[in-house]
Amino acid sequence: MHVHSDLYIGGRWVPATSTDVIEVVNPATEEVIATVPAASTDDADAAVRAARAAFNSWSQLTVDERVDYVERIAAAMAARA
Repeated sequence: MHVHSDLYIGGRWVPATSTDVIEVVNPATEEVIATVPAASTDDADAAVRAARAAFNSWSQLTVDERVDYVERIAAAMAARA
């Protein structure tokens, strides 16, 4: 089973402020395959602040530049599948 204890906020992995977790269940087997942090209100606020800070530079990119980023993310995810 995979256990994740950090959240990806502002371009880096940071410890969750809560010790609560969410179990990830394989729907085919009903087996718990991982746990992930249950983000707290403080974690959500930090994520919103990070997203707001990133918005100005992201919004200045051209559509083609944004598409390139999304395609690279999709390719990386496909490679890990």
